[in-house]
Amino acid sequence: IEMPLALVLAEMELAGFCVDVEGIKSYGLELAARADELKERIYGFAGEEFNISSPKQLGEVLFERMMLPVIKKNKTGYSTDADVLKKLMPYHPIIEDILDYRQMTKLKSTYADGLPKAADENGRIHSVFNQTGTATGRLSSAEPNLQNIPVRTAEGREFRKYFIPQDENHVIIDADYSQIELRILAHIANDEAMINAFLSGVDIHTATASRVFSIPTDEVTAEQRKRAKAVNFGILYGMGEYSLSEDLGISMAQAKKYIASYLEGFPSVKEYLDNIKKTAKK
Repeated sequence: IEMPLALVLAEMELAGFCVDVEGIKSYGLELAARADELKERIYGFAGEEFNISSPKQLGEVLFERMMLPVIKKNKTGYSTDADVLKKLMPYHPIIEDILDYRQMTKLKSTYADGLPKAADENGRIHSVFNQTGTATGRLSSAEPNLQNIPVRTAEGREFRKYFIPQDENHVIIDADYSQIELRILAHIANDEAMINAFLSGVDIHTATASRVFSIPTDEVTAEQRKRAKAVNFGILYGMGEYSLSEDLGISMAQAKKYIASYLEGFPSVKEYLDNIKKTAKK
């Protein structure tokens, strides 16, 4: 299995991926301008100029000058990591600007500056695909890593449009298994409700939302589908109510309720998960 794959990967590495280098550079200027705007706003809120990228200076501004509540301390002083800042969001608008500023500067340095440097004179990026780099056997990509082009934010997703076919005779195809883990779960748990959802062609996250929120499938909103998706995959990988509440920004009681109504809706999945624990213990 691995040797024939090595030849395919070699071809992929030699061919490289075509990118619109000029497009990426001009988007980088846009990101830089937005970062500058945010920087000025942050200075305005703080009442002074400081190095926003320095955790020490940022900590002093937020917790000593602006007197925001201290969430966590570490060896070097105040913690200003993303989790801490998210908890401070309700206290002051500066926090959202700091998080956005971090995002803009990271996107600019990692992708807007990094991708053009990695491209050859024909605008192609030759990533290295490593077939023995992970414990699970999946591929990894390095120098640069093309598997982590951002997708979660609108600004990050923008980079995907700069990956282009080499000419008008080529197209880029994106193919993915549809809900592969949940199909495996439906099969091994032999859950009738989940199997029927797949067989009827209904979107599984919408079907789950309909069960969790006790509403007809055609009334499920995008937000409810998103929550059901978190429940679907969370429960599959053993997530408890604490992690689910953190992920969705809801109370633990609400998360507990989501999980309970999910397991009620898919009784064989509950039985399967309970049996797995018993078998492991035995």
